[in-house]
Amino acid sequence: MDRFFSHLKQPFTSVWMSLGFVIGVVVTVFYYQTLEFTVITISILIVSTYFKPFLTVLLGFICGICCVAAHFILFYSFELPNQHEKYAYSVNVVVEEVISSTPPQYVKVKITRLEDSEYSQFRAPNALLSINSTQPIQPGDAFTAQVRLKNFRGIKNFTVFDSQLYAFTQKIAFKGTVLNKQLAIYNRPQNNHIAAYRTYVKKLVSSAELNWLYYVLLTGDKSLMTFEHKQLMQSLGLSHLLAISGLHISLVFGFCYFAVRCFLKLIKPELNQSLNIAIFYSAAGFVAAFIYVYLSDFIISATRALIMLGCYLLLYYLAKQALRWRSILYALVIILAVNPFSLLNPGLYFSFLAVCIIFMVLKQFPLRGHSLLANIRTLFVIQLGLFIGLLPLSLYFFNGVSLAGLVLNLVAIPILSFVLMPALFLSVLLGLLTDWHAFIVLYDFPLTYIYQMLLAIPQHIRWLNVGQVSITTVVLLYSVVPLLYFIELRVLACIPLLTLLSNYYFTQSSLWQLNVFDVGHGLMVLIKKDKHAFIYDFGPSYFNRFSRVPSVLLPYIDAHNLTVSTAIVSHQDNDHAGGVAHFKAAGYAWSFDYFHPNGVYNDCIATTRDFHGLSIKTFTKEEFNNSNDNSCIVKISAANYSVLLTGDISKTRESQLIKKEDDLQSTVLISPHHGSDSSSSDEFIKAVNPTIVIHSSAYQGQWQFPSKAVVERYNKINAKQYSTGDVGQVRVDFYAKHLELTTARAQESYWFIKD
Repeated sequence: MDRFFSHLKQPFTSVWMSLGFVIGVVVTVFYYQTLEFTVITISILIVSTYFKPFLTVLLGFICGICCVAAHFILFYSFELPNQHEKYAYSVNVVVEEVISSTPPQYVKVKITRLEDSEYSQFRAPNALLSINSTQPIQPGDAFTAQVRLKNFRGIKNFTVFDSQLYAFTQKIAFKGTVLNKQLAIYNRPQNNHIAAYRTYVKKLVSSAELNWLYYVLLTGDKSLMTFEHKQLMQSLGLSHLLAISGLHISLVFGFCYFAVRCFLKLIKPELNQSLNIAIFYSAAGFVAAFIYVYLSDFIISATRALIMLGCYLLLYYLAKQALRWRSILYALVIILAVNPFSLLNPGLYFSFLAVCIIFMVLKQFPLRGHSLLANIRTLFVIQLGLFIGLLPLSLYFFNGVSLAGLVLNLVAIPILSFVLMPALFLSVLLGLLTDWHAFIVLYDFPLTYIYQMLLAIPQHIRWLNVGQVSITTVVLLYSVVPLLYFIELRVLACIPLLTLLSNYYFTQSSLWQLNVFDVGHGLMVLIKKDKHAFIYDFGPSYFNRFSRVPSVLLPYIDAHNLTVSTAIVSHQDNDHAGGVAHFKAAGYAWSFDYFHPNGVYNDCIATTRDFHGLSIKTFTKEEFNNSNDNSCIVKISAANYSVLLTGDISKTRESQLIKKEDDLQSTVLISPHHGSDSSSSDEFIKAVNPTIVIHSSAYQGQWQFPSKAVVERYNKINAKQYSTGDVGQVRVDFYAKHLELTTARAQESYWFIKD
């Protein structure tokens, strides 16, 4: 067997070690403390014992594990000295970003001192702080304050933005509130090169209609972009043009490469004939690309592209050949060595896969300088390959794909490459000498016209929403490529496709589904039946500006490709109706008409409605002198199972229900008033007799719901209890003869995030 692998020993030692390193990092980040990690580790040990070439793989694998462990200990494992909710810590902070400047201000800071522990800027943890002060806060400000801190813990829901995972990738370890009313800000930011450059560019493009577009292309800063701009570019499949990445870095490199080449040909200097002059061209191009990345403040996508370019150039000139695949592997190793947790960034997969696709296409259809039609064909094949190759990733991360993107990119990329980027760089250079606003107008006017044409494209052509796609589907689809590309018996590529088809046709789907979202202290429920949704309550709003509807409910509806049929607001308390305005603004105001004919801000009526085979019943009530007891109570029933939604009713309303209704018994109960001791009387619990009780409450919230007394009362009937604050979103799937309950924190958890 050693003889069989003999051709793999010396020339590819670095390749095998790099592969082992990548495998070690991937396995440790995603599978540490699981059975999969143990099985993979033992398998590599066994193979390395019998086949000597795999010893280098084992060495790389061990290095990958050590790299992840070292990074986690150095940069991510921070603990508070005394973890108590009411404890105030003395801290020194430097403001990194102002998230909201409206009081109470919300900022992202770097903690350089926490009590007696001091941290360097390189290692310091980040925190999100609320500052109830009228003093204007700016990035770069530093101050000492008393802060009520706690470990960062976000809400957790299925298939939507994971705030806790995002916080981890941003090294945000804590969140809290500044207790000082007046801050002694002792270090106002001084203008540095990046800030001065961004100020200059912002002033340069200020008069342009598409100033947000030019600003983001030149600086990488998206602060001038509105939410509508971002949505439009994503739906058109053009959002990748706005993130400084491989395309932009290669353009800067190419511009400078050919500029230096033309300049030297023009002046014709006397050079040693033995020198490889192309190295000077490439060095100049790489320096220009580095400056571009530096001025973008080393954003992740730009830095990643610069590393890939550096690896490719280094291998090209050292090995005297274009070792494309090896350069990709080495670039990946460097990126993972710098930060192994960059695996959590979707952009990493899009970037490397896009480069692989381009290399594969260029191998089959190389660019030819003398044939314009052949080059156009190659560019078209590259775009088609990128569309097809990135399709599974797009479906997984964005739950859809841009239909218009395939055609638009064929036009947009050449315009960006040969018109817009050269014009922008020329504007920046000439703007240093004189006022060149008139020059900007020359390309701003036609581009504005094109932008208006893009706005006219119908939404159904821009974006196709297909709903949630599982990671298993993505892996099976991509496994087809190596089977076709590297194995002669290509019929084996049918195996993953047949697996997908069998999984689609033979996997049993639930008849209907209950979703109780994790929204902190509040309530938001979605009932799904045959791709239709019934919504009950909309969670809290914060500072009259933010709610969970745009960040949780609407993305969940899109991710699962649901159609909203009807909606109910239990009562007008902020923790139940806080997101109503955002839901109406999203175009769903009509959904309240059936149960709230007098308007959504009035109580629901008592009635029964068929919801695609389910029965939705709202209960009658007397008028109470408080909004909690006036909550709209809803029962959703099927043949064998039922769910009771109770709003914030107290024992008084519960007593009335017991006297008037004989239809309270339910399989699942959403506990009244989040599990408050003022609700859930013994008589009510006996009347409902639930098998499952779900408490929609915040983790270690102000009111400490559910109360211990309530938990004990439900324990008496042996009901299974779940608190969204502890387990995240609760999902109950109802089948003909059984039900299945899953929680977000149990199903989507990571060893490096403490739940």
